[in-house]
Amino acid sequence: MSRRLALVRALAFALPAHLAQAESLGAGQDPPQPRAEPRRPDERAQQVPREAPPERQKSPWADVRREITAERVAKGPVVDGRLDDEAWKAAESGGPLVQATPYEGTEPSFPTDFKVVYDGESLYVGVWCYDPQPETIVATEMAHDGRITADDYVIVVLDTFLDRRNGYELRTNPNGARGEALISDNVSVNESWDGIWTAAATIDGEGWKAELAIPFKTLSFDPGSDTWGFNILRNIKRLSERDRWVAARPEIHTYNVAEAGNLTGLRGLEQGLGLDVTPYALGRHRWDHETSDEDFVSELGGDARYRITPNLTASLSYNTDFAETEVDARQVNLSRFPLFFPEKRAFFLEDSGIFRFGGLGSSLIPFFSRRIGLSSEGEVVPIVAAGKLTGRLHGFNVGVLDAVVDSGGDLGHKNAFAARVTRNVLEQSSVGLLATLGDPSSEEESFTGGGDFGYRTTRLFGDNVLQANAFVLGSYTEGFAGRDNLAYGASVSMPNDLYSASAQVFQIDEDFNPALGFVPRKGVRAYSGSLSYTPRPRAVEEVRQLYFTYSTTHYTDLDDRLDTASHSLYPLYVLLESSDTVFFSLNAQFDSPQEDFEISRDVVIPADEYWWGYMATGFETASKRPAELEVSYSVGDFYDGERSSYSTAVDLKPSKHFVVRFSHSLNQVRLPEGDFDTRLGSVRMQVSFTPDLIWHHLVQHDSVSDTIGYQSRVAWEVRPGARLFVVLNQNTDRAGSDLTWLESELTLKLGVTLRF
Repeated sequence: MSRRLALVRALAFALPAHLAQAESLGAGQDPPQPRAEPRRPDERAQQVPREAPPERQKSPWADVRREITAERVAKGPVVDGRLDDEAWKAAESGGPLVQATPYEGTEPSFPTDFKVVYDGESLYVGVWCYDPQPETIVATEMAHDGRITADDYVIVVLDTFLDRRNGYELRTNPNGARGEALISDNVSVNESWDGIWTAAATIDGEGWKAELAIPFKTLSFDPGSDTWGFNILRNIKRLSERDRWVAARPEIHTYNVAEAGNLTGLRGLEQGLGLDVTPYALGRHRWDHETSDEDFVSELGGDARYRITPNLTASLSYNTDFAETEVDARQVNLSRFPLFFPEKRAFFLEDSGIFRFGGLGSSLIPFFSRRIGLSSEGEVVPIVAAGKLTGRLHGFNVGVLDAVVDSGGDLGHKNAFAARVTRNVLEQSSVGLLATLGDPSSEEESFTGGGDFGYRTTRLFGDNVLQANAFVLGSYTEGFAGRDNLAYGASVSMPNDLYSASAQVFQIDEDFNPALGFVPRKGVRAYSGSLSYTPRPRAVEEVRQLYFTYSTTHYTDLDDRLDTASHSLYPLYVLLESSDTVFFSLNAQFDSPQEDFEISRDVVIPADEYWWGYMATGFETASKRPAELEVSYSVGDFYDGERSSYSTAVDLKPSKHFVVRFSHSLNQVRLPEGDFDTRLGSVRMQVSFTPDLIWHHLVQHDSVSDTIGYQSRVAWEVRPGARLFVVLNQNTDRAGSDLTWLESELTLKLGVTLRF
């Protein structure tokens, strides 16, 4: 394989050090900006109540944990979004909802009603979203797991074990687009879980209606219990209003099932044998345009899931393939630290919340599943077989994963193992252990293990939220004599409405080496914190909320010598009533590399100590509009030179069947050691024939590799549980004045789930 071809594959699949879609500055990077229009539902940035005007009446249901009884019917309704079946007529009404934003605890602008029925196979939820102006309902998304937050939508949450910690989140919009997630410990929301269920919706003269059908075989639950936790939220996009059934408080997310209401009357539920078998057939044709080589392969494989008990599931995958997975977004790295790329493969993402550890982010991940199935050079490594055991056993939450990979060469087959056990304590807290064993990229064995404690409450001093974590980890590598092999730390966060604060401290020893983890920096101590004040001014009707935020991060070596640092202050960040936003920030950064490092081709940053400052500004229009615009600009010093950055993104949504997003970013760096520019550009296009038949396109270019990558993905859910994917990947060299084809790959994959 040519060096260029290897680079292209690394761009598409691996954890490269210098490519992808958004710029990163490593440990001294720009802090995340407050976001007024979150990409996923129910983020706190939208839950920002303001004092209600006199005509707004407080709802009598504002502070009540409510209850609704599900009605058993002989035959469930036809899921067509019309809600005119006989099954709905006798069911109990669950409304009204309570307004959570912008006027907390008041009656909503428009009424919402819902009912719940069930038969021997499925649970059905019908939602009546009344609206006096149905022509103004926002409905642009049709894709499964698409950006439903840009539309009107409803969210249904189920806590099927009534443990007030874990559950399922199901969401749909007026087009019948679906999205689902697994909820873990009221904190982790795993949107990559793909449960089998259906939804339909219609818009009529009264507003819009949604109908959801969730098979009991899709859910884990205790058949001996007749009560589940339940909550529902409605978003009215053009008013930036959110109405919730229970716990309409700004500090609470809908997925926080600790505050959910009760769904009763669930008797005689059955899950069958609890066995799902999903065989797949695949054909793949590759062309190497540089060598004129081509080959065709066909493969068979499959997955199986067996519910050993109502709350313990075993999964097995043979000849695991991820052909349908979207390629990584490219990035440009302007730091001396490796970039982080998230896991996207469905097998590893399902039930992944149970492996979360210590409340940690990407600065330290003791078990990072992307280490399985990818070599150190970024090549895809075949996974021969993989198995998982997840759920609850004798009061413990259990997660066990084992995979056998074909590492090739002298390594042959290698094993990767991870296990996580937690125990629920107090009302919402937990204590747990984690262990990993194996190193697919080495002949040496490696072990990592540790414990953590997570404390959570939503009732601190009344109705405030507090989250705290503490952890300790150790690693051992065969044949390695290092003794400084620990990592430990603690964090605390109060993500509340008017005031919020967070602090974190941790240490990573020089010899800490989790072979199945992600650790971008070793031999460091880290200290970080943030403080926000977010008032809602009464005098200016056009302004919904103001954000005043300060954040800082400091890394030192183990001798307390400062290594990197950052300070960010937002003296201006405005969320308008229209949901448009504008911001301005002042920033300072420090870096003291001990060795020279190459920041760009032929440009080397000398070892020294550097302080620099810069300012940033930008705006973003609301996602409810058929065209969105995001613009940001920053300018200031950079190491011992200067840097200016521009970033622009445009979303065009002419109809629910067609969405396109253009994005471009430019860095202009001027240093004594040399000048250089970096560019990133991408075009995403989505053609939606129906909510079950979507054609995705992604074109990406970066100036570092000067290659253009294109992926075309057709995803067709022929019926619930049966999916067909057609995926084309192409890479092109843009160096010089001509385009040169490098590699093409066309894959056809069909998988069908059989339920017993």
